[in-house]
Amino acid sequence: MKKNFTLSEVLITLVIIGIIAAITVPLIVSSYQKKILASQFKKMYSTMENAINFVNAQSGTSMECYLYDFYKSESPYHTSECTEFWEEFLKQINIIKVCEKDDTTCRPKYKTKEEVLQAGGTQQERSCSHPISSMKGFVLSDGSIFYLYYMPTTGLPNSHVSTFFGIDVNGIKGPNKWGYDLFYLNLNKKSLNNSTVAITALCELIEKGGQSAESLLQE
Repeated sequence: MKKNFTLSEVLITLVIIGIIAAITVPLIVSSYQKKILASQFKKMYSTMENAINFVNAQSGTSMECYLYDFYKSESPYHTSECTEFWEEFLKQINIIKVCEKDDTTCRPKYKTKEEVLQAGGTQQERSCSHPISSMKGFVLSDGSIFYLYYMPTTGLPNSHVSTFFGIDVNGIKGPNKWGYDLFYLNLNKKSLNNSTVAITALCELIEKGGQSAESLLQE
């Protein structure tokens, strides 16, 4: 004899399915979003690396704009050619708009270092002020944003921050979080004979659940 489900049994089953869905669906969506952001990061990183390599190849040698072996060198900052380097670098990326630091129409508002740390995030070197809000933003054709401290047109001298820059892999779309779609990098050489690469900066912030640039590149 075929037994039918009672209304209470059907309701209990639906409640259980609903609970499981409420738990698993957000996790699936979050995992999918992270994979998309990781793919966008790798694409933008490749764009940055190609531009760096092109400028240095055009110069015939690595231009003096990099941080050299920070933990071992007494004078790690090489910045005498940063103005020339960034001027040529910017010609190699497809910029469609320039965003000043106070232009919220084309650049998101990001969490400050204090806000990130208070919310359980991390920073390798906590003495860094991390003022990305003072960087000029360059929106690329795919919607990503490249951030830079000093531009040749500002007339400002080269300094240690000239080797640092930021990238937001999808611009205003969000989530606009450190270690998700937003990264703070610097130009680096492991030795004077090696090529210049972009790596996670000492000052990099990572919001809770985020990743460093290096960990994303290794995936």
